[in-house]
Amino acid sequence: MKILLSSIAKNDIRLLVRVFCAEHKQKGIYFLESLKDCINEIAQERERSEEISIRTMEDFPVNIHYMFEDEQTLFVTAIFRS
Repeated sequence: MKILLSSIAKNDIRLLVRVFCAEHKQKGIYFLESLKDCINEIAQERERSEEISIRTMEDFPVNIHYMFEDEQTLFVTAIFRS
């Protein structure tokens, strides 16, 4: 599965890493690891809607906005703190 990040999602990730690092130095690294795990779980889903979907992360107050462009491509459009 090919996973693509929009430029908005990349900027969102950079901002959230800074925010979580400001709270606790290792929290930004833990956020990135948790985000990677969550996106990989999304990629493994059987139901693949071509509409924008939202997944809430378990360990962080963050929502991942994404869509499947086709059977082989997951496109992450944005990542928001909730």
